[in-house]
Amino acid sequence: MKTSKRLRIGLFGRIMLAFLVVIVTGSLLATWLARRTVASQFTLYTTTGGQRLAQGLAPDLAAYYTERGSWEGVIEVLAIRGGHGMMGDMGMGAGGPMWSMMGYRVLVSDAGGRVVADTGGDMAGTQVDAGVLRENGTFITDGEEVIGAVLVTADVQAEEQGERFLDVLNQAILSSVILAGALALLFGGLIVWSVVRPLKSLTMAASAVAAGDLSQRVSVPAGDEISDLADAFNRMAVQLDRAEALRQQLTADIAHELRTPITVIQGNIEALQDGIFPLTQEALEPILDKTLLLRRLVEDLRQLALAESGQLSLIPEPLDLGHLAGQTLDAFRPPAEARSIELSLAPADSLPLVRADPQRVQQVLDNLLSNALRYTPGGGRITVGLVRENGAVRVSVTDTGPGISAEALPNVFERFYRADQSRERLSDGGGSGLGLAVARSIVEAHSGRIGVHSLPGQGATFWFSLPIDAPKGPDTLL
Repeated sequence: MKTSKRLRIGLFGRIMLAFLVVIVTGSLLATWLARRTVASQFTLYTTTGGQRLAQGLAPDLAAYYTERGSWEGVIEVLAIRGGHGMMGDMGMGAGGPMWSMMGYRVLVSDAGGRVVADTGGDMAGTQVDAGVLRENGTFITDGEEVIGAVLVTADVQAEEQGERFLDVLNQAILSSVILAGALALLFGGLIVWSVVRPLKSLTMAASAVAAGDLSQRVSVPAGDEISDLADAFNRMAVQLDRAEALRQQLTADIAHELRTPITVIQGNIEALQDGIFPLTQEALEPILDKTLLLRRLVEDLRQLALAESGQLSLIPEPLDLGHLAGQTLDAFRPPAEARSIELSLAPADSLPLVRADPQRVQQVLDNLLSNALRYTPGGGRITVGLVRENGAVRVSVTDTGPGISAEALPNVFERFYRADQSRERLSDGGGSGLGLAVARSIVEAHSGRIGVHSLPGQGATFWFSLPIDAPKGPDTLL
């Protein structure tokens, strides 16, 4: 069975079709209104002119009837005397042909409506409808009663000329409207195309991005909403490109980080199976160490995933960072003393409380101290400082290690990044390579800030700050 394919009209076609409908409708309406207005005004002009002439003739005709006592011979008066008397006063000449030259026809009727004089010559003796006389004529009176009426209309030639004039005028109006509509459609099409063209570029770029080409960018002149849309698209493409690069890098890093412990575990287990190593506690220790390392890596990845998705659970409470830092340092003293590394705490006086999750902040301190201990040589020193600044408490961990180069500083909080690329990752019981990234996620989840300062050969200072807990009453520790 064949299915009908729906005709697809693009945005440009739909807008131009809408323009065409509006232009045609507006043109027809404007033409109709113009023709109607011109015709009515032309008719009003001729009617008003005839009425003024009739009102000028009425007194002369009344005097003629009063003098003669009848309308006999009034046609000659209209042709000779009436035309001379009235038109002469108006400075328009005299004579019977003047009515025709002026485009008018004069009818004079008696009191009963019978035509007694017609400058056109073919209606004498006929009856004029009383309604026509009342609407368009001027009654003639002798001062007491109506003795007749005078009606001035356009003659046949004038009517034909008027019709021709209206036809020419209507054609001019129609031509003007068509020309204006065509120009409006042309310029409207140019404007619409200037809007549709960048949208087509955006559509093609979006299709390419959907197909996997994240390098697509759209260039649109600035200044309107379309350019704002293009900028938003470009920012989105950049973020997607960066996210894809991070995803690929993360996948490669995870595979690399997993390879070493898995290889160690596999090698030791195979050696135990083959009887190369005896099944002793010493032979199992490397397997346990690498298993714990894998567990730590998986847990750190889980923490990062929760933090980046906004699902990291926090149980904030008023927290004394000085006390927490002291407890954390005590836990690190045994491994530090084993390498003759001095640990010291330098808190400021009267530190306020912060509102934070103690376990999460403990994790941040653990990661920063583990990192400092890993890179501080034997006989070195690690100092934890606490100060109050700008509505927050700032905690710093300063070591006397080799420091970090300026090129590496912007990347130290990225996943699996190590400033010293020559050292094997996860060596010496090292961390998962995610400790600093996890620390940043936790601090940012608390609406805090984290950073690092370092100079090569002069150690490094990692710091983070957490907002001060708002006072709840007079007993709050400040």
